[in-house]
Amino acid sequence: MKFTKLAMLLPLSLSLYLSMPALAAGSNCSNKDIACVSGGIGSTEREELQQQAGQYTLWLRTAASKSGAYLADIKVIVRDEKTKAVLINTSLDGPWLFLALPEGRYEVEAHYHDKATRSDQIVKKLTEIKKGGQRQMMMYFEASNVGELHYQPAS
Repeated sequence: MKFTKLAMLLPLSLSLYLSMPALAAGSNCSNKDIACVSGGIGSTEREELQQQAGQYTLWLRTAASKSGAYLADIKVIVRDEKTKAVLINTSLDGPWLFLALPEGRYEVEAHYHDKATRSDQIVKKLTEIKKGGQRQMMMYFEASNVGELHYQPAS
């Protein structure tokens, strides 16, 4: 009897799964007002995100200042410059964050925790999104042991 009920649920479950839209590259960090996606781990995911870039008005990338190596796990807060209202508060799943911000001026604040030195860094920048426009922003952090190669010959 239990097997019969499971067998009846299988086609329904499969049809629901197949009717769902495919997930885009990266992780959705949208809230009710602002669409955003973060990611960019690996070249395939970066290519997929680049194909979506036209849907977003602000493209943020995070990297180590010395090596240029991409950084992930950065906390980003986006505020309306006038009201200081927080529009997005998220942690990045990769070095890229794409936001669909409406026309306006914004403060973008990024927090990086360097686990090796146990230090915290905060970078703040202002940006303006104009009607129909798009902006790109880079945020650099002093990151220890990121992107460095340490060669040790075999003994």
